[in-house]
Amino acid sequence: DLCKEHTTFRQRSEIPEVAVEVSLQPWRAYQTDGCILFSDILTPLPGMGVDFDIDEKVGPVVEPMRTWDSIEKVSFCWCLFLLL
Repeated sequence: DLCKEHTTFRQRSEIPEVAVEVSLQPWRAYQTDGCILFSDILTPLPGMGVDFDIDEKVGPVVEPMRTWDSIEKVSFCWCLFLLL
């Protein structure tokens, strides 16, 4: 079972093959006109150098950026690409 093998939300949304399978399962079951590939608002964070975890009882947990040095470590180039 897919959920037993890939137990975390991040595994299901960040591993391309798993994300595709999760998206296709409802389509296979109901033969709808299309399917939705789910992506979360947190998906870009690892590419920007911002690590996070998802706590089942709390939700997304990101280390606070309280210093200029921590902000400078974030890669904003990826975000700028989306704006172009």
